[in-house]
Amino acid sequence: MDLSTGPLRIARVQPLERVRAGRFDPAMVAVFAIAVSAAGAARPSLWFDEAATITASTRSVPELWRLLHNIDAVHGLYYLVMHGWFAIFPATEFWSRLSSCLAVGIAAAGVVVVGKQLSTRTVGVCAGVVFAILPRITWAGIEARSYALTAAAAVWLTVLVISAARRNTAALWVLYAPALMVSTLLNVFVVLMVLVHAVVVAVVAKNRVAVVRWAAAATVAALAVAPFLTFCRTQIAQVRWISPIQLGTFVEIVQEQYFDHSLGFALLAGVVLAAPLVMRRAWQTGNRHLAAIAVAWIVLPTAVLLLYSMVQQPIYYPRYLCYTSPGMALLLAVCMTTLFRTRERVTAVVAAFALAATPNYLLEQRGPYAKEGMDFSQVADVITAHASATWLKSMPSLA
Repeated sequence: MDLSTGPLRIARVQPLERVRAGRFDPAMVAVFAIAVSAAGAARPSLWFDEAATITASTRSVPELWRLLHNIDAVHGLYYLVMHGWFAIFPATEFWSRLSSCLAVGIAAAGVVVVGKQLSTRTVGVCAGVVFAILPRITWAGIEARSYALTAAAAVWLTVLVISAARRNTAALWVLYAPALMVSTLLNVFVVLMVLVHAVVVAVVAKNRVAVVRWAAAATVAALAVAPFLTFCRTQIAQVRWISPIQLGTFVEIVQEQYFDHSLGFALLAGVVLAAPLVMRRAWQTGNRHLAAIAVAWIVLPTAVLLLYSMVQQPIYYPRYLCYTSPGMALLLAVCMTTLFRTRERVTAVVAAFALAATPNYLLEQRGPYAKEGMDFSQVADVITAHASATWLKSMPSLA
């Protein structure tokens, strides 16, 4: 029997064809996610958080450095990134927010990769699309702040951990430590991904050596960023406006942390998340592992911020946990594919989620005064239209 043309060759070719068929999935989902976020990005007025980004990022680097010694150290690296961005693009509504749209695309691609690393292609693509339409992410995609970028950092950091835990090569663990440090400089709360990655390593690692290497790399990173975290704590007065933990906080977690103000999306998500447990559907091994990691991604950082807020000072705010949104997208995808076992049915359910998100997307997030009702852009338009004549008329009196 000729093995080059027999059953063994067919067995080798079929997996290769499946890999080739899905190799562009992350890129295609990324393009979709960018398009969803970018649509209507120029319409809402800028607001004071975005104004802070623009005023800080358009300073010279020495001026920015001096600013960070007094305020906004937690945003320092993001401001530096945006300093480079604004050196190329104008500080308008659309171009300021396009950076976040691109970050959403990068994050969506990473979500697809994580899903495929631990489960199937269907789960990965479904998770990426759900992430792209998740109300918290469509909000972050038109916010000229670090939320979308930190989500991208968190998800690709997780891709790295999964690969390192499986291959257990020293080079990947050496790369993990600086990657975690840089991610923490983007958003101090991303350091809590260490807790999530402890679960990842426990689930994925094949031997004890990988666990030890992860622990060593995570410890090095934590020690390296400790001075930065300590310094940021000296500026914690910036968030004294956050309310103490109360009953309403838990309503915010359920509704706003991932679903913004989209009640329809939140209700549909609740049904999809509860149904596999109620119906006692069997979970494949890969899906069980992915669900465990997704739950850890959602629960652990949230629990730490809530605990700190109750014991020390209130710092919990729904949008601060935007970087945990990939966990929600992955968990929803696992539940969908467990409930609806064909791609056609899964696609129909994703379409239902998109429909549920549409009112909030169009009316709340893309309205002209969507950003806390603020009208910075409209005021700027009025000033631009009338400032020149007013200024020229006032010149003689100033002489």
